[in-house]
Amino acid sequence: MGNSIMIMCEQSGGRILPITYELISCAAQLADYYHSRITTVLPGFITDPGAVSGADLLVINSPGLAQYTCEGWERAALIAAEQIRPDIIIIAHTSTGADYAPRVAAQMDGCCITSVCGIEFFEGNIAYRRSGFHGKLDLLYRGGKPPLVITVAPGAFPPHDQFAEPGVINVIDMDFCPQFTSNLQFNIPDQSNTELEDAEVIIAAGKGIGKAENLQLLRSMAACFNRSAIAGSRVVCDNGWLEYSAQVGLTGKKVAPLLYVACGISGSPQHIVGMKDSKTVVAINRDPEAVIFRYSDICVVEDLEKFIPAFIQEAEKRREEI
Repeated sequence: MGNSIMIMCEQSGGRILPITYELISCAAQLADYYHSRITTVLPGFITDPGAVSGADLLVINSPGLAQYTCEGWERAALIAAEQIRPDIIIIAHTSTGADYAPRVAAQMDGCCITSVCGIEFFEGNIAYRRSGFHGKLDLLYRGGKPPLVITVAPGAFPPHDQFAEPGVINVIDMDFCPQFTSNLQFNIPDQSNTELEDAEVIIAAGKGIGKAENLQLLRSMAACFNRSAIAGSRVVCDNGWLEYSAQVGLTGKKVAPLLYVACGISGSPQHIVGMKDSKTVVAINRDPEAVIFRYSDICVVEDLEKFIPAFIQEAEKRREEI
């Protein structure tokens, strides 16, 4: 193992996003073990880059990198790697990171481990932990042929101290023009959902609810509470059962209600990221081994089509007694 770790920054409009500091936290654990130097790489069209706390910064600057493209970020990573010569490259496991990270590993003839959520040190070796089999197992992987490219799941590591001493800044100007990327016009719909954002109780639907018609059961359950709202996992929104403005998770919203009721949700890491700060979590699932139960305060092993009507009946009875 050499002495260099490279991080690809997540950015928006040239502004480094907070998840980058989670990647630095991951890199710091490895740097302590390997006595490595950490360099962050920022692709984009950036006129005034700011320093990064706890790491050096290498800016790959080009008008052709103003917007994310797989082709552009792959090229920027390879140019940075030529200068840094890293043994480990760390990229966020976001929709963009998962897009280009395997290509970088392939181009460098290295190996790639995706969705890393932890690092294990044992007997002079390092293993990278990720979930498998829909979150039912924790798997440990050892890096193969260097360089090792890993994508790190958001929320897996605490943010690094943003007041730490910043490193040096270097800039590489390049003339990049995408050759294999088509220009598209994006129409971004209104993703606001004030009902969900202000709710004290959220009833969330997963694939396990079975069919869109069962959302009415969840709405009836939500009606038992004041300031309640309906949410869904990504698959529910992808199926068109709910609007994307109701999606909770890595690619949706992050919520922290007083009560979060997960109905038929398996508990993928991508969903947990969006609701892990909820005060009380209740999970309803037929599978007693469902991963969501690890993150729940109350676990209900039952068919939701049986449990929810019984719950509503009991809630109405209690309401009549008051």
